[in-house]
Amino acid sequence: MIQAILFDLDDTLYTSFDQLNAAGYDAVSVWVERELGIPAADFREQAVAARRYYHTILHAEPESHDRVVQMQRALEVFGINPIRYAQSLHEIYWQTLMDGMELRPGTPELLDELHGLGLKTCVCTNMMADKQMEKLVRLGLADRFDAFVASEEAGRDKPAPRIFELCLEKCGCAPQEAVMVGDNRDHDIGGALALGLHGIWLNWTGRPHARYRCPHYEAADMYGVRKCISEILKKEGISHALFV
Repeated sequence: MIQAILFDLDDTLYTSFDQLNAAGYDAVSVWVERELGIPAADFREQAVAARRYYHTILHAEPESHDRVVQMQRALEVFGINPIRYAQSLHEIYWQTLMDGMELRPGTPELLDELHGLGLKTCVCTNMMADKQMEKLVRLGLADRFDAFVASEEAGRDKPAPRIFELCLEKCGCAPQEAVMVGDNRDHDIGGALALGLHGIWLNWTGRPHARYRCPHYEAADMYGVRKCISEILKKEGISHALFV
């Protein structure tokens, strides 16, 4: 019987990370040009390159998401001592990103319905815990989740199994008693299915998926996710007025 619903955060509970990530780097680069005299386009190129570099050498490690070391590396390219500036640039980036977040329609209502069914809800997210928790507060979702696991706690990013295992432990359920909802077909859904969870792929971009063969549910928005959860519950023999 289904006991818990796990949710990815970025691009699942809000949109759109890629656009907001770009806006964050733009804001940082404008500040650097104004305060340090480095052309914005040049600094942005190095900051993005630093992100790629750390994602390469720290593949699937939570630390690869740390914007402080990314800003440090970019500043050093231009001969700037990063000690005074890296943390400030990190904060400019994140505040710009969070200021632009838009809660995905239907999310609060769905979470409330799930609690009404007695189901537990858990955030299952890559990146560092502090910023991910701050996002949930800013989105007004902090009190709508029963548990939270970031890859920083698990030691590895999704799709590594440990992050899913921690979510299951905190929710007190077995893999077959949980559903994972996420936008990343490989990291969120592939990782969950490999461990035995149910999976709902939030394919909000309409991405082609002919190469995907493993069974899963698919939705274009949170209203579609709600329908998928309803189907899963019905197959488990669970019916409720909220999900008719």
